[in-house]
Amino acid sequence: MTSVPHRKLVVALLLGAALAGCSNEPDPNSHEGKRQALFKQMLRQTEPMSGMLTGRVTPSMGEFMSKADTLAELADQPWQHFPTPGDDPEPNRTKDTVWSDPEGFALAIDDFKTKVAELHAVTSIGIKSLDQAADELRAVQESCKSCHDSYRQ
Repeated sequence: MTSVPHRKLVVALLLGAALAGCSNEPDPNSHEGKRQALFKQMLRQTEPMSGMLTGRVTPSMGEFMSKADTLAELADQPWQHFPTPGDDPEPNRTKDTVWSDPEGFALAIDDFKTKVAELHAVTSIGIKSLDQAADELRAVQESCKSCHDSYRQ
């Protein structure tokens, strides 16, 4: 007869094995995985920049400008990873409006790219104060939020 502690161990091991196969991370080679990786890279640029403006992160003009440069390099990249519906089996939070409203989605992408270009233009001439780029960074963030509100679940 199996003892109760032994049964608990067996159940715990079986649950652990079952959960080991579960992952919320998409396949890094899938459209979803590539798209998420690029958006995370963008977020790693804008979050510290925003933190510098709010005092949450120690301000550094050089780092701020470098992050604006990197964001500008990334701005064109994720959009190719929005496949047609059904072509990407990975679970994702993309709303169907990406495909049912392609003109609106294209405008949102263009708006984002424009806002990033404006931020990059301001920072590339050299800023003496973060306040010089605050409005442009907020515009980038508002563009992100607007797109997420319309095209992301």
